[in-house]
Amino acid sequence: MKDYLHLRVLALVAAGLLAACPRAGAQGFGLSVTPSATSMLVSNSLTYTINVTNLNNTLTTAFVTNQLPSSVQFQSATPTGSYTNNGSVVVFNLGAYFGGPGFLNGQSVVLTLTVQPTGTGSVTNMVTVSSLDVTNTASTNVVVLVTNAVTLADLGVAMTGPAQPVITNDWMTYGVTVTNAGPNAAPNVILTNTLPTGVGFIGASPASPAPSVVGSNVIFNLGTLASGSFTNFVLTVQPTNAGSLLFSAFVISTGATDINPTNNSASTNITVTNYLSELLVAGTNSTQNVNLQNGLEEQFILLTNTGGIDVPAARVVVTGLTKQLFNAVGTNNGSPFVDFSAGLAAGTNVTLLLQYAPRGSFPFTNGQLHAFALPAVPDWTPPAATPAGTNFNITRIALTNGNLLIEWPATPNRTYTVVYSDNASFSNAMMAPPSITAPANEVQWTDYGPPTTVSTPANAGSRFYRVLLNP
Repeated sequence: MKDYLHLRVLALVAAGLLAACPRAGAQGFGLSVTPSATSMLVSNSLTYTINVTNLNNTLTTAFVTNQLPSSVQFQSATPTGSYTNNGSVVVFNLGAYFGGPGFLNGQSVVLTLTVQPTGTGSVTNMVTVSSLDVTNTASTNVVVLVTNAVTLADLGVAMTGPAQPVITNDWMTYGVTVTNAGPNAAPNVILTNTLPTGVGFIGASPASPAPSVVGSNVIFNLGTLASGSFTNFVLTVQPTNAGSLLFSAFVISTGATDINPTNNSASTNITVTNYLSELLVAGTNSTQNVNLQNGLEEQFILLTNTGGIDVPAARVVVTGLTKQLFNAVGTNNGSPFVDFSAGLAAGTNVTLLLQYAPRGSFPFTNGQLHAFALPAVPDWTPPAATPAGTNFNITRIALTNGNLLIEWPATPNRTYTVVYSDNASFSNAMMAPPSITAPANEVQWTDYGPPTTVSTPANAGSRFYRVLLNP
């Protein structure tokens, strides 16, 4: 009732029909109004923060009147219980809010009013502070522009498959790249990777942002992706079934309109095969020894094709290890493996070197070695050589055991890949896995033969080397 009388008195005074009653002299009010945005989209919430300070003596009545346009809808206000909402007019009754003591001199209060625009144009909130106890008032206008402007972006996604043939239960990796060609930054970007049936998610690199896994979907919330920028992920998964498996990815921004939705999805078929049935056997044929040059524990094993058919290539999976298999090139069902990337004729054998870290002897049995025939030779073809990636000053040192040691200047913690060939033109070059992470500003690497290279340097005739600096 008091709010109604206050509005009625103000209206009559404004119309000149009622003389203002004499009231005590006053210093006035402090008033400031801050909107949560000066420009916004239709249907977004708009909050006004209103600061009022009493510069008068104690007041028993005080009103903060918000005269809003009809193009907004009232949502909420604070303090709760201190206001009334009459259509486009929201009135805070500070006298009732402060109660018996009244609105004291020098006392301040913070009010909030939240509305939602329903149409475009300017939203003007006329805020007035008044009291029946004093003659003066304070008022201000707050204007917010409401538009239908949209954020335009061109999101895209691309996928790259694994570099090597995939065997059932391998921990295979594939790459996903998300791009934003602009013209604006894209907020709330979400990347969804859908895995085929029978494929389990192992992990992703980089580790942040961490994805959420919902059924067969691996979902990344990328936040805002700037115009002209990109982000890369490498996903590690384990396929448990053989066949041609479809992997797909989809990217969307919930805060932008995509001007080219045709590149928002990508997919790739990855073929997963089983081992061949030919019988291979692996067993140790040396003791464990520390290599003081590289600081690794090393042991030779003998891989034999005991079957009656030549095989294209072979693999040895090592289970139950208490140390890292340093020269492993992959993981199958949680266990590391090395590949012999050349044919192995029936009845023949080849010696492979296993390297372990940290150095130090440990219990090991032949039952931990599991040999398999691969259906195809792993592809270790290097990428095209570039001057920036191969201009290292490589020093070659022949070791007394017939192996070759090379060294080159390096950047600590950068990763390098050695490429070797039997001719200086590198017409049949192959990478020597695995890649090496530089521990210091010089790297030494030894070519000891299989499984890292297909033969020992002594049996290779001529051998030439390049070093690639990886991205």
